[in-house]
Amino acid sequence: MPRVTGGSVAAHRAETTARIFDSLRALLYERGYDALSLADVAEHAGMARTAMYNYFSDKEALLSAYTAHETDAFLAQLDEALRTVDNPVDQLRAFIRLQVEYFRESHLPPGPTLRLLLPEPAATEVIGHIALLEARLHQILRVGRDRRYFLVDDVDASTAMITACVSRGSVADPDRTPDEAVAATESFVLRALGAKFAADGRPRRLPRR
Repeated sequence: MPRVTGGSVAAHRAETTARIFDSLRALLYERGYDALSLADVAEHAGMARTAMYNYFSDKEALLSAYTAHETDAFLAQLDEALRTVDNPVDQLRAFIRLQVEYFRESHLPPGPTLRLLLPEPAATEVIGHIALLEARLHQILRVGRDRRYFLVDDVDASTAMITACVSRGSVADPDRTPDEAVAATESFVLRALGAKFAADGRPRRLPRR
């Protein structure tokens, strides 16, 4: 029986799961998802391969759990940032900044690629986690349109295009600093949405159409 650390079985399991996720994150950076095996992650985490099956039945289950964990952590961070601002333009800026910063550190394949890599049930589950992020963006765009800060004819289409833009903007130029990547992506997206600003830099409402 493995030695229990952390004071309880639950704490030990949480600690081990966190170590497994850290190993997956590191190996995604080094090798990419397709080249990984569950045994690789176990070895990196300092575990016996058979012990890994007490946590995850296969690589797809691990990726799904990791994606859920990452999504929950990101949503908590995003919601905290959004609570501090009311204007949808500033909320969109916060969303873009956090997403670009996240994508620069994350090495998960984008959603469409995951659909090709994973069996359909696992792909559907993972995409479901990602859809929670898109729901936040969808709400920001809808409120911004209704309050006349954005020109948006199709919120669904705009959500998909901005999601792709943010994902691409984070990796388009590896020599660009995070602040530069955020600024370039933010500028492009806000121009595409027709956002306007007062002389003091504050967002202003658009004229009624």
